[in-house]
Amino acid sequence: MFHNDAFCHSYSKIYKPAIEKAGLRPVRADAEIFGTGKIIDQIWSGINAAKVLVAELTTRNPNVFYELGLAHALEKPVVLVSSNEDDIPFDLKHIRVIYYDMTDPFWGSKLLDKVAENILSAIEHPEEAVLRRTLQN
Repeated sequence: MFHNDAFCHSYSKIYKPAIEKAGLRPVRADAEIFGTGKIIDQIWSGINAAKVLVAELTTRNPNVFYELGLAHALEKPVVLVSSNEDDIPFDLKHIRVIYYDMTDPFWGSKLLDKVAENILSAIEHPEEAVLRRTLQN
């Protein structure tokens, strides 16, 4: 889930290769979901069809958080990523987040490896990457 021009470069250089390294086909929620009908229906279908989702939370983009909410509602495994701990809302702080530091000259390759590793972990152990609903009557 990416919705920022600044992340277009990171998507093609880091996230797309990381997802492919994990053996999956990357599809961007903001640019690669096509078809007729309402955009939200297409996004819902795309999230529902996804094996794992990667959400870049840096800059607190409301579209990303909305799509993250849909993923949680569908109990999909999600890998959360941010360059800034302050961009993580308090109600998501209990979920594992991959943090990266862009001042590190090797941040891109480190992030690529970490995202691929976490995607594989989410596939192997979805219970650790899925927000389970606990409804009490």
